[in-house]
Amino acid sequence: MTNPFEHRRPTELEDKSYAEAARQFAEHLKQFPASRETIECLERDADKIALAANRAAAKPTPKENVIQADDGRQWHKNADLMKNVHLCHRPISYGAEYAVVEHFPTRGANEILNRGWNATEVLKAFTQGLRQTLQVWTEDVSAQVQEFLSEKFPGHDLSRVADAFIHKCATQAVSQKHSLTHGHQQNHSRGVRI
Repeated sequence: MTNPFEHRRPTELEDKSYAEAARQFAEHLKQFPASRETIECLERDADKIALAANRAAAKPTPKENVIQADDGRQWHKNADLMKNVHLCHRPISYGAEYAVVEHFPTRGANEILNRGWNATEVLKAFTQGLRQTLQVWTEDVSAQVQEFLSEKFPGHDLSRVADAFIHKCATQAVSQKHSLTHGHQQNHSRGVRI
């Protein structure tokens, strides 16, 4: 994804409308990079997480790690994938079944998001679903930004501004990661851990 303002500087109106969109959708600028980074971490670590789940399925699980899903079955938590989302297993006569289970604290419910016989495949299906959700969310935010701009600045084509906003959402995680790495190196030399 390239920056729409890379080849031609924004006009004064584009600068103004971009600032308005950034204020209006500031939370989105924070959420997108965090969501994308979570997905990338899950994809990168899927084999390790699945291996740990396979090992856990081969031994007894402490009772505090047992949760009951909405279907009434008990599942053993193996790994926390995200806040209130866990990779779980349940013993069956010929091995184990795996599931990604989301806990809803306000309802006290545990919903199975996906399940299968192979921990790696269950994780891959879950992360693929997250990627698809992120893509739909990106398209939705893009439409919201375009609608906001057309209402706020009627009669002007500000599609480059909307595209630049989505570009910033998509690339901000990279620049944040670079800043954190650089900051970590500086602080590390002074013996401070981040």
